[in-house]
Amino acid sequence: MLLISKKWHTARAFESEDAAAIVRMLLNARGITDDAEVEEFLSDKPKQWHNPFLFCDMQKAVDIIIDSMNLGERILIYGDYDADGVTATSILVRYFRMHNCNIDYIVPHRAEHGYGLTDNIMEKIVEKKPQLLITVDCGITNIDTVKKVRDMGVKVIITDHHNVKDELPEAEAVICAKRADNTYPCKDLCGAGVALKLVEALGRNGKYKVSSNFWHQAVELAGIATIADLVPLVGENRTLVKQAFKSMQNPANLGVRKMNEMILGGNGKTLDETFISFNFVPRINAAGRLYDSSDSLKLFLEDDEKLVTEAVNSLTKQNDERKEIEAKVFAEAVEQLESPDRPNEWAITNTVGPLVVYGPDWHQGVLGIVAGKLSQHFRRSAIVFTNDSIVKDNLKGSGRSFGEFDLYSALDSVGDLCLNFGGHKKAAGLVVEKDKLYQFMRRLEDNSANNSQVDSDIDENVDWNDEDDSLVADVVLDVGQIDFDTYNEICKMKPFGIGNRKPTFVTRNVTIGELQTMSNGAHVRLDVFDSKAGNGTEAAKISVVGFNMGQLSKVLKVGDKVDIAYSLNEHSFKGHTSLSLHLMDIKLDYKKDFLWAKSEYAERLYRSGLELTELRKLANHPMSDLVPSDEQYGECYKILYNLANNELSTCDADLLARLITNETGKLFTPFQLMRCLDVFSEVGLINLAYLSDSRVCFSILQATDRKKLSDSATFQRMKRYVQQ
Repeated sequence: MLLISKKWHTARAFESEDAAAIVRMLLNARGITDDAEVEEFLSDKPKQWHNPFLFCDMQKAVDIIIDSMNLGERILIYGDYDADGVTATSILVRYFRMHNCNIDYIVPHRAEHGYGLTDNIMEKIVEKKPQLLITVDCGITNIDTVKKVRDMGVKVIITDHHNVKDELPEAEAVICAKRADNTYPCKDLCGAGVALKLVEALGRNGKYKVSSNFWHQAVELAGIATIADLVPLVGENRTLVKQAFKSMQNPANLGVRKMNEMILGGNGKTLDETFISFNFVPRINAAGRLYDSSDSLKLFLEDDEKLVTEAVNSLTKQNDERKEIEAKVFAEAVEQLESPDRPNEWAITNTVGPLVVYGPDWHQGVLGIVAGKLSQHFRRSAIVFTNDSIVKDNLKGSGRSFGEFDLYSALDSVGDLCLNFGGHKKAAGLVVEKDKLYQFMRRLEDNSANNSQVDSDIDENVDWNDEDDSLVADVVLDVGQIDFDTYNEICKMKPFGIGNRKPTFVTRNVTIGELQTMSNGAHVRLDVFDSKAGNGTEAAKISVVGFNMGQLSKVLKVGDKVDIAYSLNEHSFKGHTSLSLHLMDIKLDYKKDFLWAKSEYAERLYRSGLELTELRKLANHPMSDLVPSDEQYGECYKILYNLANNELSTCDADLLARLITNETGKLFTPFQLMRCLDVFSEVGLINLAYLSDSRVCFSILQATDRKKLSDSATFQRMKRYVQQ
C-alpha cells in the first residue's frame, strides 16, 4: 500500500483574462524574460545553431576523414546499443554510404561486450581491418583500448558527449563538449547530436556535400536521440528537436515513417516528445537490452520497405518481450524485499540506505528499469544486481536514487569495493565481486546511516529540484481557466523535457462531485466542481484522472474539498479530441485543524517528550482524539491486516488516518494512528520505520502467539490519559 503526498511549492495565481499571457508568465519563471529570448523560444524556426568547427579538434577530424575518403580507406563506425548510439551510428553510416565510401560499423552486444570501446570488442575490430575508427556516443573514457587500437596502426577519432575523466584518450581527434578545454557553446548535445555536427562539418567540403534528403534523415534521427537521452531541451537541442518534428510530419527516413504509421496511425496519439519517449524509443532500446541492435539499425539504415516493416514488427515484439521480462524481474525483486525470510538486518524497515536485491538469472538489460520502478514503488533508492555475463565471478548492478539521496556519492564512499562504477546523483551502474556483495551492502548501509538526515522541514526548505518527493506547481488556475485556449497556449512551449519541464497547475478549493476507480482499481477518476459555483453549474465541472492512484479512492469521498495538482493534456478517440487532466497530487482541506494539517508537528512534539495534556491544549482537541480506545486499536489492526497483509506499506499519517476514518465511519486522527502503530510495533505485530515525522513504512508480521497490547510501553502511557 502506498499512500503519500508530495510537498508542494506553488507559484502565483494566473489573474489575466488573456490566455496568451500565461506563456509569458511561465517563461518568466524559467528565467526567459527578454523579448528576443521569448520570441526565439516560441519560434517555429529557432535560430540557435552553432558552427560545428567551434568544437575542439573538429577541423582535425574533418581533415583526417576527408583524407581517408579520398584514399578509399576502410572506415569503421563504433557505436552504442541504446537509441542514442544506434541513431548516431546510422547518421554516419548513411553519410559515408551516400558518398560510396568503404564503410562498416559495429554496435556491441550488451551481455557479450559491455558498454563502450572495451577490450571485449577488440577481436571484432581486428576482424573488420579498419584504417580509421570513429566512435559515436562512447569512447571518451576508454583510454587503454584506444591506445591498443592505435598500436595496431588504426587512426582513431572519438565523438562522444559523456563526462570526461582526468585524461583524454590519445586519439587523432576527440570531439566532446565535456572536455575541460571545450569551446563549443552547447555542452549538452547527445551522441547523435555530436554525430550530426560532424557530418555538418564534413558537408562543408565541396566534394562531400550533404544532400537535402540525407540532412532531413539525420535531423530526424538526432531529434529522436535528443529526446531519448534526456538531455536539456533548450538552446541548440530545442532547435534540433523542433526541426526534427517538422521533418517527421513527412519523414525522410523510411524507418521513422514506418514506425509512425504502424504505431501512431489511427490510435489518437500525437507526434510529440511524449510519443517519442513512450512509444518510439522503448522499441529501439528493446533490441539492445535483450539481444543486439541489428533490428534497430535495420530500421534506420535500410531503404527496402519490406525489410523496414519487418524491423518495426520485430522491435515491437522485442519490446513486448522486454516488458514481460521486466515485469517478472520486478515482481521477483519485490517478493525478495518483502519476504519474511529476508534477514532482519536487511528488512526495509531496518535500513536507511539503498535497497539491494540480487537475482542470479535476471536479465542485465532490464536492471536499470527495475531499479527505477523499485525506487518509486518503495520510495527508496534501489540497486539491482545479477550475475555478470562476461566475468562469472562478478555481479553487475544498476541503481536509481529516490528523493535527495546522492547515489553516486554513496557508491563513491564504497568505491574500493567496486571493480567499476559510474553515473551521477540519480542513476549509476556498477560491478562488484560476487563474494564481496555482503561487505558492499554492509558498508553502503553504514555510510548511508551515518549521512542520513530525516527531512522534517517545512516547505520553504525543500529542494525543489527533487521531483520524487516534491511538486513544483507553475501556476494556480481557477476552474474556469481550464480550457483549450489555455492548453493551446501551453503547447507553444513544446517540446517539453529536461530544462523545459511540462507545466504543473494547481486548482484550489474544489469539491469532489463524483469518484470512481478504473482498470480494476488501478486508477482513479474524480469529477470536481468549483466550490464557489456549486455542483449545479455544469460549466464549473472538470474531470481529472489519477493514474496508478487507485488507493486514493479509499481516502477521498464525495463532498471532500481538495486542492488538485495536474498537467494539461489532450485525448483523442474516434475523431473526438477532449481536454485531459492528469492528476499529479491532491491535498485535502483540513481547515487548519492542528492534528490533521500539522500532524508532523504533533509527532515531533510528542516524541520530544511533551505531555499529552499540553499537546491537547495546543491542538484544541479533546483527549479522546489523541488516545486510541480499545475498540480503535482493534479496528485499526483489522483494516491494516486486510489492506496490507502481503506487502510493505509506505504511508503518510494523515492519508492513512483518513482511510481508516472512511472505513470505520468514525473519526480516527493521525495522532491516534501513529500511537496504534507504535503499540503494534512494540508487541511484534508489525515491523515499523519512521521515514519522517509523519511518514511511516511498515509490514504486517505473522504472529505465532497471541500478543497483549498491554505489554506495550506506549499502550501503558496512553492509558494514563484515558480519563483526562
